[in-house]
Amino acid sequence: MKNRPHVSMIGGEIHYGRLQPRYWGPVLDAARQLGVEVLATYIIWDLHETSEGTYDFSSWRAFLAEVEKRGFKLIARPGPYVYSEWRNLGIPDHAVPYHKHHPEFRRKAAHWIAAVMAEIRPYLGQPIVCVQADNEIDPLPHFYGEDMGFADWLKRHYPSVEALNRAWDSSYASFAEAIPTLTPFIEDQRLKDSCQYRYDLATDYARWAVAEYRKNGCTVPILLNTWPGVDAQHWRDLADLCDLYGIDPYPSNECREDYRYFKDRIRLLRSVTDFPYLAEFGSGIWHGMPNREYSPDHYRLTALTALAGGVRGWNWYMLADRDNWYRSPINERGVARPELAPAFTQAVNWFRQLEDTPPPETSFAVTWSWHYHQIAQLRKKDPDDPLFAVLHDMGIEYDYVDVDRDFTPPKLLLAAGRLDQPERLWHYVQNGGNLVLFQQLIEGCPRPDGTSHPGASHLEVSLGFVTRQPVFNYREVPGAAIVARQLPVITDEDQRRHWELATGRTYLTGYWATRGKGKIIVLGCAPSRDAILAVLRFLDINLPVLPLTPGVHAARRGKKLIVVNPGEAKTAKLQIDGQITYVDLPRCSGIILG
Repeated sequence: MKNRPHVSMIGGEIHYGRLQPRYWGPVLDAARQLGVEVLATYIIWDLHETSEGTYDFSSWRAFLAEVEKRGFKLIARPGPYVYSEWRNLGIPDHAVPYHKHHPEFRRKAAHWIAAVMAEIRPYLGQPIVCVQADNEIDPLPHFYGEDMGFADWLKRHYPSVEALNRAWDSSYASFAEAIPTLTPFIEDQRLKDSCQYRYDLATDYARWAVAEYRKNGCTVPILLNTWPGVDAQHWRDLADLCDLYGIDPYPSNECREDYRYFKDRIRLLRSVTDFPYLAEFGSGIWHGMPNREYSPDHYRLTALTALAGGVRGWNWYMLADRDNWYRSPINERGVARPELAPAFTQAVNWFRQLEDTPPPETSFAVTWSWHYHQIAQLRKKDPDDPLFAVLHDMGIEYDYVDVDRDFTPPKLLLAAGRLDQPERLWHYVQNGGNLVLFQQLIEGCPRPDGTSHPGASHLEVSLGFVTRQPVFNYREVPGAAIVARQLPVITDEDQRRHWELATGRTYLTGYWATRGKGKIIVLGCAPSRDAILAVLRFLDINLPVLPLTPGVHAARRGKKLIVVNPGEAKTAKLQIDGQITYVDLPRCSGIILG
């Protein structure tokens, strides 16, 4: 049973170590005016250690007194690593030579954790409601080298060097000869093992840090967090270790470059925790971050998008300016920016409207593999399965399931990405699930005997839609046939007679079949909006809400409907429970309907 916070988790970051103490009070008063109830702050090892093993917490105590005076709740973030644009990422010079898995680093860091826990332990529960163990955990191979015990990792995963050589097509005499492969020039078992090794480095350190805090009397929830753009962490593994797990999204201004990426990361967060939390929700701009000079509309858009995705709380980072972080809603003297403050207040009000509502209603889920997530991140791009783009354009809400582990079965599962666990998918079907494969097969499905020609288009599929791309073609199928028929093509007179020859040509493009209690649908067509809607009709599955206006996104949470518009102002057409509704939407924002 997770030890969840028992407070509203709507808050922001105040970095007391970066602000002049005379402005702490005005900054906190301005935060209260925004409606914020929970603050977060770093407690930096390098700031408070005056000499190795000797600490001065006087500035922390003075800040804590100001927090208590105003009745805030507090999330303490003591590291050991904090990053925060602090020298050495927050650790003192004497700890820098040792990586996070080195016994000497852990000895030093354990001393720090014991000292800081002795300092904050009397305040656990009130006002400190949560403690974060380290920050955005990364093994930092770019500093400390790629090999941090790789041979020992391989020994735990292979019974012998001969087994490793068979898997890697190598000829090593010992495990010590193997070198990690952390750039995906070639996608093979060597790369997959190396990716898992890097995941395990982060997970092992997180396990150690969480255990140290618990050993030193941490009785409040322990938080772990990751930055979505980093390929170093397996989210589910970290979520399993802690009470509260969150990600740190910093989307581009008004999400002009990455709205789909932002929404997908919230869905993935929801797939690994039932308390989705944004540990650092981009606010203001660090001088090194391009396209992050956020507008008021940006804050409205991202807050409403997070709430539509089921987020249960967040921590704006930063809530107040400090040294090289600027354009936050509060400046370093505690003055709220009049152009930004109303957007933050509105976001807080939206949060409170949805605080007690259930997660978003969904009609289906999509497969996901964390092994290939890391490879995609290393390539600096999203998985290129076209299904993700189609679903984003539809503006509907759906779930992800991790096919590398056993999962809670949804009514309908669409397959996407690289799938290495077909037995789990067949087990899902046998037990009553409906699995759909778009031009992608798993072991156990027959390969098509051929395909259409590359220019095939305007094909009417017997499932009830038209596809405009090439399709599979079978001689025979192990189930009820799905057929694609060439429709007449409107063309120039000089090509009309030739196209008439093709009209009516059919392709046996797929099939559906019962397997155990469920169904498998092999649809040898490219995914499209019409194809997905046809599958839902065929299986008698309804969508809670369907935007009919391009660019609009919508989700239902209990009796609340959240409609989000990432573009210019428009009137949106929505289909809700079979009825048509029109809604006026402001630019880069949205509304909540009762």
